[in-house]
Amino acid sequence: MPGRESQERILPRTAGTGTVGDGVTAYRYRGVPKPDPARARAQQALAMLVQLRTTIALRSSRVRALTTELGDCVAQALCDGVKVAAVAQAAGLPAASIRSAAVARGELYPSGQTRSGHLDLIAGLAVELAAAEGTRSAAEEERTQVLAQARKSRLLDDYQLAGASGMKSDEIRKVTKGVNLGVAKPE
Repeated sequence: MPGRESQERILPRTAGTGTVGDGVTAYRYRGVPKPDPARARAQQALAMLVQLRTTIALRSSRVRALTTELGDCVAQALCDGVKVAAVAQAAGLPAASIRSAAVARGELYPSGQTRSGHLDLIAGLAVELAAAEGTRSAAEEERTQVLAQARKSRLLDDYQLAGASGMKSDEIRKVTKGVNLGVAKPE
């Protein structure tokens, strides 16, 4: 057999020396292998998803805090005698949600703050809340774009993406279905 003869001619290497049995050194590649570009893109996508996960969590926390503070201010304003329509206009919310926010806060005592002071505070909180929600939704949109790009290129499977993004794999499939990848912003 021709294959068997070639195997018998190869001399065994001694352990750990890099030399062949008779003292002749064997070829050993000492360079660094080229990095796999697909692996580098996958690592970059994972790092970006982890960063976006943190960003979205921080923005969501800020939105919750502002929503609570706005609800408290609305309830206090109504307790101090400010009309529901004026509070609703300052907050940019429907009158029904203003009433429910006031009822949810329970018993409050009058603070003595003026009507204009309450309305200015509520309007400022409403603007800040809208800005926080806008930054959170922008981060969520960027996360959707990264997920869609990673799924399209098949760099990572849905479970790896789920682990990095903090979403369930089913949610990732739903969110990325039909996403237009041409809209993604260049960095």
